[in-house]
Amino acid sequence: MAADALDAVRRGEKPADVGLAELYARHRNAGARDRAQVADLVYGVLRNYFPLCAALGENASALELCAAHALRAGATTAETLPRLEGLDGGGIAQRLRACDVATLDIATRHNLPAWLWRALEAQYGASEASALARALNQPATVDLRVNTVKASREAAQAALRAENIAAEPTPRSPVGLRLGKREALQRTRAFRDGWVEPQDEGSQLLALFVEARAGETVVDFCAGAGGKALALGAAMRDRGELHAFDVSRERLARMVPRLQRSGLSIVHAQALRNERDTRLNALAQRCDAVLVDAPCSATGALRRNPELRLRAPDLAALAAQQLAILEAAARLVRPGGRLVYATCSVLAEENERVVKAFLAAHPAFGAQAELVLLPHRDGTDGFYAAKLTASSAPTPTPSGT
Repeated sequence: MAADALDAVRRGEKPADVGLAELYARHRNAGARDRAQVADLVYGVLRNYFPLCAALGENASALELCAAHALRAGATTAETLPRLEGLDGGGIAQRLRACDVATLDIATRHNLPAWLWRALEAQYGASEASALARALNQPATVDLRVNTVKASREAAQAALRAENIAAEPTPRSPVGLRLGKREALQRTRAFRDGWVEPQDEGSQLLALFVEARAGETVVDFCAGAGGKALALGAAMRDRGELHAFDVSRERLARMVPRLQRSGLSIVHAQALRNERDTRLNALAQRCDAVLVDAPCSATGALRRNPELRLRAPDLAALAAQQLAILEAAARLVRPGGRLVYATCSVLAEENERVVKAFLAAHPAFGAQAELVLLPHRDGTDGFYAAKLTASSAPTPTPSGT
C-alpha cells in the first residue's frame, strides 16, 4: 500500500496527503494502525529520499525504497521483511551498509535537490542553510488556530483536554494551540463546533500581520481553501466586509464546510477567471487591506509537504506570475490602505525581489513592515510577508490589460 502511494507521488500525480487519503478510501478494511504505518513509510521515504536513492540507485522501485526506510529506521530486519515479489531484503540491506552517508554530496546529505541547496547556500550562507535544511526535513508541528469569535484559547484548550487531547499555547501566536501529536481532530466537539481549525502557527502570524480590523473591507486575493480568510474574519470579529477570491473553484469549495463551522457571516467567496477579472472593478481603491498569499514554490512548507522536494519549479515564471498578481491586487487598495504580499517560500527570488520590483514600478506604495519566519529559527513553516501602504491613489489599470 505504501509503495502504491509513493509511486503516485513520484509520478507527480498528487500530493502525498491526497494520495494517502485516496488509498485509504480504496482500502476501507485497513485499520488505524495499518494507516499509520503506511503514512510513516511514505513520509519516512520522502524525508530520506535522496540518501536512499544514493544507496539503492536512481532506478530503485517505490517498494525497495519503502523497505530500505523500514530497515534504516529499525522497524524491521532483512529476515523479517515481507516476502513480496521484487523485494530482495538481503540485497537492500547490503546496499545500505555499503553506502557511507559521509561521502555523499552536501545536498544529498540534507535530502535536498542540488538546485535548492545551491539557492539556500547562496542566500543564507552554508551554516544557516544547513540548519534550515535540517529543519525543513523534520515533521511539522500540529497547530490549531482558535476561532476567537466562538471561544477563547483557554476554553478551547479545556474542551480538547476534556476529550483527552493535550494542547499547549503556541509560542508566538496569541490564538494558537499546539498538539503533542496528531489526533483524530474531526471527532472532537471543539472541531465540529468551529472552536478550532488546523493551521500552522506561521500561517496564523501571517494573518495577524495583515492587522484586519472590525468594520474594514478586506480581501484575501488568493484564498485557496480559506484558512487565512477565516483567520482574517475572526480578527475582524465578524464585522465588516471580507472577500475571498481564487481562480480555482475546487479550492474555494473546500472552504464551505470550514466556513459553516466558523460561524462567520462576512465572508464572500468568489472564483475569478484570472487576476484581472473585471468583476474586481467594483472594489477598486475601496479596500482597507488586501492580502496576496501568492502561488509559490512552497519551499517553506517542505516539513508539511516533503514530496515538493522532488519537483523543480520554474522560479522565474513564478516570480513573473507573483508580480502580475500583486499588481492586479494593488488596484483594490484605498489611499492609506494596506497591501500585504506573502509566500510560503524561503527564496528571495519569490520574496524580496518581487516586492522590490513592484515598488520600483509603483511609487504610490511604500514599504511599511516585513515578516520573515524560518523553521529552524521560529519553529513554524517558512513564510515571507511584506506590508506595503498606499500613500496616494494607485493609478487604475485599464480592464483587460
